[in-house]
Amino acid sequence: MRAVLRWFLIVFGVACALIALAHIFIGPRTIIGANTPNATLDGDMRMVMVLFLTYGLLCVWAARDLDRHAGLIHLLMLVFFVGGLVRLLTVAYVGWPHWFYIAMLVVEIVVPLIYSPLLRQLTGRPTAADLTELAR
Repeated sequence: MRAVLRWFLIVFGVACALIALAHIFIGPRTIIGANTPNATLDGDMRMVMVLFLTYGLLCVWAARDLDRHAGLIHLLMLVFFVGGLVRLLTVAYVGWPHWFYIAMLVVEIVVPLIYSPLLRQLTGRPTAADLTELAR
């Protein structure tokens, strides 16, 4: 189980980093179904992708030691989950996006709901304890 969780987090982190790099260097053309944005939206998207790049790199870094970095991993999963919930704001305000982004919404909500409990089972510690340790 440890190896599966470790390798999943590495692949997941690399995928996030590669997606971010594509958005940074290629730009808005990487967004399926989007119109050409103005300079403000283009700049915002590229800046936010630097954060997503950092997110992916943190996943890869944390995968080195699941026990030691469990608090950080739980926090990263929480951030990903909240990102999925935020996509629901788009649905509420603007409507349903392209089907690919609906699939991403499902991934963003489901992955943390599966990964965090498995990590908790692996470490034998409650998520709250790992998050508290991270805050120290």
